[in-house]
Amino acid sequence: MAESCKERRAEIRKRLRVLVVKVGSNILTGADGALSGRSFSRIARQIRRLRDEGVRVVLVSSGAIAAGRERIGFGRRPLSLAQKQAAASAGQTALMGQWEKAFRRHGLGVAQILLTPSDIADRERFTNLERTVETLLSLGLVPVVNENDAVATFEIRFGDNDRLSAYVAGLVRAQCLLLLSDVDYLYTADPRIDPEARPLPCVRHVNDRTLRMAGLSRSGLGTGGMSSKVGTAQWANGWGLPVGVLKGDLPTGIFRFFEGKTGTLFDTDRSLPSNRKIWIGQFSVPQGELHLDAGAALALRSGRTSLLGRGVASLSGDFLRGETILLKDPQGTEIARGIVRKSSRAIVPGEEGLLVHRNDLVLSDPSP
Repeated sequence: MAESCKERRAEIRKRLRVLVVKVGSNILTGADGALSGRSFSRIARQIRRLRDEGVRVVLVSSGAIAAGRERIGFGRRPLSLAQKQAAASAGQTALMGQWEKAFRRHGLGVAQILLTPSDIADRERFTNLERTVETLLSLGLVPVVNENDAVATFEIRFGDNDRLSAYVAGLVRAQCLLLLSDVDYLYTADPRIDPEARPLPCVRHVNDRTLRMAGLSRSGLGTGGMSSKVGTAQWANGWGLPVGVLKGDLPTGIFRFFEGKTGTLFDTDRSLPSNRKIWIGQFSVPQGELHLDAGAALALRSGRTSLLGRGVASLSGDFLRGETILLKDPQGTEIARGIVRKSSRAIVPGEEGLLVHRNDLVLSDPSP
């Protein structure tokens, strides 16, 4: 591994105060598809060590549907959405029971948090959630987060727990996100069929070629294969979060990752913004659009100015004061998102007055 990559991992570890660890179903189950107590214990032991070293850890855990399959007797056959939700409901208690048992052996308690996308998109619920997680961590508990599959719909869901874990990392302003998987690296090709496939210890710019390398998941239990992990890393890197992908069945895999001995680091040179800026730019749902003239668009791209009404050429959508909107240039390209200070009914294009303060504005990622 290149020394610079090792040094970068050491740097992340040195400033690590909050870490989000996502554990996939493949790591928590045995060959028969049932939950494996040994796997839970192995991860709990590492988190106990991290806590002893001053690192707060939030766990995002898959496995509820896998556990429910066993309880209900679904086996490995394909399930409908309703059957998956039933399996998740039946399996969530078993999943939390395993985590509680594993962490109790190491002197730690756990707390369950089940989320839906609306919990993240709504600003008030987001800030309440932020306070709850902070309180749990300050009390020495390990929050265990999962999607609330029982109420999620196909149209309104996080997609998989890789993406959910990035949302959680943004919520707690973690310095790093680790995705524990059944593969040890991202490879240049599928190492199972290509003897010349090389492991990639460090990726600094995820592009289409990187996504092609990711390939497809090799397991039928989880929903998040390597493609999902690389896509999540690309998104999280865009707003300043380093992401690691590593094999989850190693006894000290998390520590070996930070020592530069295993796993792929998807790195970024961006600084992590404030929690509020993360929410505005990444988590909120825009309710309308303001279309700017060329001068206003150019000024906003500097990142040092607020948006005034005289720079607005037109608007679309029905939005209220305090909601998030998109700001677009004359070509229709999104240049920023922001919290608007007037409703759509109160805005008159070209009229004087403050519409979006620069403290409530986040520039959009210009990269493809």
